[in-house]
This record gives sequence, C-alpha cells and structure tokens, in this order.
Amino acid sequence: MAGPHMFQNAQGFIMNQPYIKQTISQAEKRGLQILLEASLPAAAYDSSEHPRNCHPGTRMQYIDQIVGWGMDDPDPSHRILWLKGPAGVGKSAIAQSCADELASRSKLAAAFFFSRPNQREDPQRLFTSISYQWTSKRKPYAEILKSTIHDDPTIVNKELRHQFHHLFVSPLQELAAKGEDISERVIIIDGLDECAGVEAQQTIVQIVAASIRYNTTPFIWLICSRLEPHLVATFKFPQISAVTRQEELMVSRAIDNEIAKYLTDELAKIGMEHDLPVPWPCERDVGILVNLSGGLFIYASTVVRFIGDRDSLGPEGQLRAVLALSTSVARGLSEHPLSELDFFYLLIMQRIPVKILQTVQQILLATNLPAVQTYVKNNRQFLGLSLSQFQTACRTLHSVMKVEWDNIVFYHASFMDFIHDPQRSRQFCVWKDSALALRTELTQRLQAVCNDPDIEPYCKPFCALIRADSENAQNDQDVDAYETVVSGFFLLYSALPWDVVAFTGLASVNFKRMAELWVDSDIGIWKSIDRLFLRIPEDDRNKIMWSCKDRDRDIFAWEVAQMPRGAYWEGSYILGHGQHKCFFWHDQNLFTPAPYHDRPPTENPTTERPTHDCSIIDLQTTDHQTTEQSLMMRGDIVQYETSGLRQDDVYYYEQHQADVSEQPAPTPIATANSKNDSVKPGHSLASRSHLTALLHRIGYLTSVTRHRSARAPFPIP
Repeated sequence: MAGPHMFQNAQGFIMNQPYIKQTISQAEKRGLQILLEASLPAAAYDSSEHPRNCHPGTRMQYIDQIVGWGMDDPDPSHRILWLKGPAGVGKSAIAQSCADELASRSKLAAAFFFSRPNQREDPQRLFTSISYQWTSKRKPYAEILKSTIHDDPTIVNKELRHQFHHLFVSPLQELAAKGEDISERVIIIDGLDECAGVEAQQTIVQIVAASIRYNTTPFIWLICSRLEPHLVATFKFPQISAVTRQEELMVSRAIDNEIAKYLTDELAKIGMEHDLPVPWPCERDVGILVNLSGGLFIYASTVVRFIGDRDSLGPEGQLRAVLALSTSVARGLSEHPLSELDFFYLLIMQRIPVKILQTVQQILLATNLPAVQTYVKNNRQFLGLSLSQFQTACRTLHSVMKVEWDNIVFYHASFMDFIHDPQRSRQFCVWKDSALALRTELTQRLQAVCNDPDIEPYCKPFCALIRADSENAQNDQDVDAYETVVSGFFLLYSALPWDVVAFTGLASVNFKRMAELWVDSDIGIWKSIDRLFLRIPEDDRNKIMWSCKDRDRDIFAWEVAQMPRGAYWEGSYILGHGQHKCFFWHDQNLFTPAPYHDRPPTENPTTERPTHDCSIIDLQTTDHQTTEQSLMMRGDIVQYETSGLRQDDVYYYEQHQADVSEQPAPTPIATANSKNDSVKPGHSLASRSHLTALLHRIGYLTSVTRHRSARAPFPIP
C-alpha cells in the first residue's frame, strides 16, 4: 500500500494529466449542512423573495450615503447605522439597493430581510443565516465552522448571545491569529421590527452594539426598522447610542418628483405592452396618482401592479378605478398614517368577485396560522381547495401578493396589517364573517372524521376526508393536513367571539376520538388552548373545559395517573364532556393530546372504602360530585412512585379488576378512620407487577369498556 511518502525516492518519471482527488469528510459536510438547515435562505439579499430595488434615479441621496459609509472606515461612533422610518417609505428597497451595490464592490458580508407576513421572523435564524452567507465568501471561515458545528451541533439552537459568540467572535479570533484580512464587513438587517418578539429585537441590537464596543468583530451594521417605541428606547441607551448613527426616512411630499418619475416610467411600459397611444397615461393622471401616493413609495408600487394586472379587462379601466379614489380620499376623515393606502387596499378587496371573496379572505387568514403559514400545499389542504381554485383566488390579489413555486409571497407587511384590522379593512377584515364560516366548516370536517369508528390514522378514508386532492394517490405525508385542520380549529375558537354557535360547535366534537387519531403532537396549538380557556365564559366553561391547575392533584388522582412522564399538571387541561373528553397535557411548550379514560363504576354506595386515618369530609359539600371522584378522599395518602396513584386507588383496582358489576351512580358518603387489614400503610407496591401493568393501561380494562356506555355522562365540575 502506498504510504504518505510514495514518491520520496522516485526519479525520472512523467505524470501525464495528473489528478489529485480531494476527499471532504462527511463531518465537514455535516457541519455546514447543519448550519444551512438552521438558516433562512429566503431572507438573503439575492433570494428570489427579496424586495425590489429602488427605481433607477430615485432615493440616490440615501443610497449614496449608505454605500459611502460602508466603503469608508467609520469611526467607532458610526459603526451601526440605523435607518428608521414609518411603513411604506421605501426602507427595504433602499436596503436592497445598498446590498447589491456593496456586494458588487466586495464589501457585503451578508444581509437578512425580516418579513412578518412571509414568515421570515424567527430571531433564532438571524445569525445562522448571516453566518452561512459569509461562508461562501470566506473559505477559511467556512473551514472553521465546519469543525466547530460538527463538534457541537447545538450551537445553532443556543441563545442568541451564545450563537453570536460561537458563530462569529471565536472564529474571527482564529482568523485574526492566522493573519486573515476581512474585507467583506457590512451586514444588513432589514425589517427588525418584523422579527418575532420585542425582547428578541432589543437583544439583537444589544449584541451588535456590544460587539462594536468590545471590538470582537470587524463588522459594521446597517439596521432598518420602523420607529417602534421599544426600538426607539433601545437605541437611546448610552452604550448603544454611543456607537450608532441614525438616518430617518419620513413621509414627505418632497419626494413627489421621484414618485412621479417611477410612475411615469413603469406605466409607460404597461402602455407599450398593450399598444396604448403615447403618452399614456397623461401628465394630469400621473399627477393625481402622485397626490394619492402621499409620499409613500409602497402606494405607487402597488398601483403599478394593480394597473398592470393581466387578469383585468385592461390597464385603462384599472387606471380609472384608481383615479376615482381621489374623491374618496378627499372625503376621508381617517387620521391613520396609511389612510391613503387603506382606501386603495379597500378598492382591491371591493373588486374581488363576490363568489370567491370568502375563499380569498380565508386564504389570507390561513397564512396567519402556525400550522399553515404561507405554504401553498398546507393552505390548500387546510381549506379543501383544488389547485385551480387556489390559483383563481390568488390571482385577485395580484397587486399585493404573488405565488412562487409552493409559497405565497407578500410584497409588503402593510397589507396584512390592514386586512387583520377591522377598523381599517371594515367588512373585509379576515376575522369577521369569513372566519366564522371557516370555524363552522372545520368543525363539520372534524365531526365527520371523529364520528366515523372505521377511520384510523394514515388510512385512506382518513386522508380523503381531510385532503383537498382525495382523488390522488395516498401519501403518508398528507396526514399532516389533519394536524393543520385541528390547529386552525383551536385557533379560531380561541380568537373569535364566544356565542351559542361556538358553544354548540365545541360541545359537538368528540375530543377523545380526536386525540386517538393524532399522528403528531407539534401542531402549533399551545397558545390557542390557553386562550380558549380564557375565552369561554365561566358558566359555559364548567360544562366543557377545565384547567388542571384549579384541581387538587390528590382529589384528582385518577387524572394524575393518566399523565405521561414529564407532563406538567399545572399547565394542562381536560376538554370535552361525557365520554368525549380529552387531555391536553402541557409538556415542554407543547400540548400533547391524549384520550381521557373514565374510571370504572364504583362499588355499592353503602360499601366503605379503606382510608388511612383520613379526616371526615362531606363530599356533598364540595364541587366534585361526580361518579368518578365521589369516593376519592383527602388525607394522608401513599402515592405510587411512578403513576401518582393513591394507596386507596390501588386497593380499589386490586379488588375490582376481575369483575365490575353494573350499578347506579353511588351517593357520596363520608367515611372516617376505617380499617382494613388487606391494605396496610407502607405496603410495597413494587411487588404487584400484574397490578402495575394493569394500571398503565388505564381505560382499556375489559370490564371498564364493557360498562362504559351504561354510565351517565361525566359532568365537568
């Protein structure tokens, strides 16, 4: 076998077209692959989803300033540039233009564009995305990260400060020790206000400022955001303001000439495509459009897309519709800063055909659901739409969104802000009639699934009842639609007003069956369950839902016994009534559903249950008067170590596992200091292996199942 010195003593030979194969270890590949999976490529400046550049010849004052700042070596007091301003003034377009220009001069390290409506809002993906983008520019840096992440793959999941240290500070120290020069030094963060969580936004600014104060990285940072109060306060902190330069974009009619140039050039292109007479539109019409824009570039760009809509009757009619808004705007009394834009958004919604308006509203609403978001497949499955139906509905929103591959892309967050605000969007708000209709539809679809005893997870009928394309071949991944439907079901019930229809709909669902059909526990219903509990009025809540934290674990030992390991009693719920109840166990920020199994019928009411020096309690005076809990006593108890069962529950099942006779519900009784030699304090439960196995299958006992249907419904206290 050739060793490392195979050519050491070789002489007088010629290598013809030598080829040396470089082997890259799987570990190295795995390191960057982990980083890629934790990043968000769609947020990069060169992504297909990136915002449009500024129109040629516009906003040059700001672009030249920022590019000049990035090319120079700013002093420490200017190493952060905060470009601030209200929605719609063109911050993202300026950031995009600057990113392209700096990249062409090899000065851009990375750029990240947050976007709330497009689900680019996860703060955990910011530094991983910036890091991954920079690996393509700095190979020595990429080599360091390969081994670093291979050694500790959890880096990508760490808290933001730790992420920043491991992804930037440590590798840069290593590069500096090797004498590596860093030329790509500008990092752009656009739309920071659209990052999820106020605390995360503030933390990002603090981390960046600290890296400059302590000179741990060579980067300079362009941060663009709205003037949100918490960000204004953050940038006022002395340790942050000392390293920050601020530039403000304002809504100003001073840029009317730039908006006029943009409208003239873009509408002229549309006129040429439709063979309209030149000049089109006339100077007067452009002036009206400029006046309607009110200093907002987002208005002008949306107008251009609206007039150029290929599914309309032509640009001339579209232009007349926009020009007619001048009268409405003149009469408008709204003081909202985007009131002019609201009138235009109302026009877009008014022109949607009535027959598909509700579908369009439901598509927009679905993009706000954690389990759906902007994914076309999830949206269609959730709403039960065919591909052609979905495409037809989306075409009516051409001016504010587009569909790229399997994703919905919104041009600007202002439209989603509008459509979710009933004061601004009025009857077109997605949380009104269309949401109520969707709640009813989802309830009916879940009823159809949960009431069919022949349906099992992953079976064809299961998919057919949930999927939009039930005629297609079955795909196991399509059962994800079930979790999507359930997630939307809970979100709508937790968000919409409570009324008789809501109570009837919620009470009609077999939640026990819903849990039995579950195939995945992570469906984004965590916050919805909490909100639902608070939404239901107390009088109705007692009939359909209760919180475990309001119940004594000792009194409700039967429920505790059904909890899985790691479940959190204080944050869990029981939902449903009668034989249709379901647990929602809170476990590590997820609600894991589990069928609720009733206790078997209790013994003859005259029979005393053994207790261990329990104090006398008249259960008739408590609010726990149920068949299942009527004989569960307070007092000194011995709990089974793993199941949480009380000692007297163990005795109960040992005596009644063989046969449970059918009897009427017992009258609650009080017992005091009764003795029974068969159960003694301190008796070892570990030796009862057969009983332990039995208790772990609570609810599946043959005797319990045989008599379950004969019992009265279980009234939630």
